[in-house]
Amino acid sequence: MAAMIVGLGLVAPFFVYILAGIAAQKLLRHSAEGQKWLDAFVFYIALPALLFQSVRELPPGVSSLMGFLALTTAATGLMFLFGWCVGRSSTSTQSAAVYGLSASYSNIGYMGPTLTVAVLGPAAGAPAAFIFCADVLLIFTIWPAMISADGPTVKGLGKSLIKVIQHPFILATLAALAFAASGLTLPGFIDTPLDGFRNAAAPTALFSLGLTLARRKANRLELPMGVCLAGKLVVHPLLVAGFFLIFPNFDPIWIATAIIMGALPPAANIYVMARAEDISVQLAARAVLFGTAFSALTLPIVIAIIG
Repeated sequence: MAAMIVGLGLVAPFFVYILAGIAAQKLLRHSAEGQKWLDAFVFYIALPALLFQSVRELPPGVSSLMGFLALTTAATGLMFLFGWCVGRSSTSTQSAAVYGLSASYSNIGYMGPTLTVAVLGPAAGAPAAFIFCADVLLIFTIWPAMISADGPTVKGLGKSLIKVIQHPFILATLAALAFAASGLTLPGFIDTPLDGFRNAAAPTALFSLGLTLARRKANRLELPMGVCLAGKLVVHPLLVAGFFLIFPNFDPIWIATAIIMGALPPAANIYVMARAEDISVQLAARAVLFGTAFSALTLPIVIAIIG
């Protein structure tokens, strides 16, 4: 019961950010044009800062890291394929890639580290950071190829690999890994602003989501997206747990962290990414909203079982 209360307590604030955005738009009724600057701040400053600060102090001598990431990343990739197939097989005209993201891309940046450390202790911070890096690299390699007009071709994948290196999230990841390897420490006048930007990432992204939801209706959950969300919240953690039952020789804290990360709702980044490309924006908004709402029920159950 205590674990379920912790889970509910950590999920609830994300709804407050969304509701604040909805209330602000309903009261002030600003145009969508000004929101582009808020989204630019989230995408190019706040989220890269969050990523850099999360992974720049990696513990040395981590054993079996590549095997661990192979399992967690394979689960994410398989769930993306599942969601993409659901989108392609439906009669919807929405982007199949957004369905894929909704079934696979966990809220590993905003909720992941906070939730896993709160439930499992500080030892969960390192595996949460590693999963964050691996999933971001995977998702931002797949995403450009899947939204290409030519479809997921070999040529498209090659182009996406080139583009992904230039993506602000990936640049932040590479910079963080290079900094971690250097053994240097950040001076306070740099570290403090980065922490400020990192702390702003979740509120601003979810506040922006609330602004959009207030301008457009998001009160309908179509069956294909419902299937994707069921996959994200139920199948994804079960798949991760199954992989580690087959390959169990990893630290129990790392395994528990991976399962919780898999059980997280769709990332708010999905909405940011869809908005940046102007692809199925409302579908992405519904995925984040309903996925986060349903996770208030599923996450505490997963945490209670692991606990």
